[in-house]
This record gives sequence, C-alpha cells and structure tokens, in this order.
Amino acid sequence: MSDGDYITFEEAVKILRDELKYPEDRALYFVKKFDKNNDGKLSASEFNLFKKNIEETKTKIIPKFKEYDRDNNGFVTLEEANQILQNPPFNFPAGRVVVLLKKFDKDGNGKLDIDEFADFYAEAKSTQESIAARFDELDKDGNGVLTPDEVAGILKEMFGFDQETANCMVEMFDTNQDGSLDKKEFMQMWTSMFA
Repeated sequence: MSDGDYITFEEAVKILRDELKYPEDRALYFVKKFDKNNDGKLSASEFNLFKKNIEETKTKIIPKFKEYDRDNNGFVTLEEANQILQNPPFNFPAGRVVVLLKKFDKDGNGKLDIDEFADFYAEAKSTQESIAARFDELDKDGNGVLTPDEVAGILKEMFGFDQETANCMVEMFDTNQDGSLDKKEFMQMWTSMFA
C-alpha cells in the first residue's frame, strides 16, 4: 500500500471479521478508532497502525480469549469471566467479577467480545499484579503469609483501623483458619474492600 492509497471501512471490517472473528458492528467500531482524520477510510499510515494493532492483539490476547471462551462462541460470558477471576492467579471475589464485567461490557449484551475482553483482561491483570506487589511489600519477613500485625499497618494507614479491626479482617478472610492471610486470602480481602 503506497502513501496515496487507502482502504475503505468495509475492507477493514472484512479484515477484522476474517482475522479476529469480530462481529460486524464491533469491527466497524474498532475500525473507526483508527480513522484519525474522520474521512471514512484508512490511509496508508492509519492502515499500518490498524494492522500493527491487529498483530499485537492476535499475539497477546487471542490465546487468552480462546482459553477462556470454553464454548467457542466468540464471547466470554459472565460464567466464563467468573472462572477467570475466581481462580489463580486472580482469586477475585464474585462481586468484583460482576463489577468488571459491567464496566467492560460496552454493548451491554452480558458477554465480552474480543475487544471488550482485551480491556477487561488488561484491567484484571493490572489489578492482580498491583495487589500481589502490595502483598510482597507487606510480607516483611518473606514467609508468604501476613499476620494480623502486618495487615494492621496498611489498614491503619489507609483506613484508620485499629489492631482489633485488623484482627477481625484477618479472621474474616482467613479461609484456612491458620491465623494469617496467604496471598490468595489477601487478594480476596483487598478486592472486596475496593470493589
């Protein structure tokens, strides 16, 4: 494609439908994002950005999308999203899953297409990594669990909670009842507080 060339929205939509299996309305929405000068077509430079984005999406997101789209219908449903976030590495509580799904289900159909899934998964991954880093920061002795004393510091700093409240929080989320919070339990506590 030379600099003076362009492709129409219809041609770009066909590429998305063929390469990423986008539904037509979703493909058109995606194509319009790359039409920077709003002329109804993609110039050579716009098309190059468009193509690059498709390749990046395919290499990063498509394998994850296919992994979680267990019924191969082209969408990740609420049930499939629950499976993603309630299991490792995320371990989010059910309420957080519903919040995330509603946030990223842009067309309101109760399921995520690949474009919505890309945003959904990026947010979930970022949240999980942030909470894991917070856990590691709080785990001063590096033993893989947080004691009520270790949890109290952050709860006091962020919320003004006292030791007794921290003890109650640990007890509430300590599912294996060992008197401390492992990373999974901490993840559930943290996401419950900030969902």
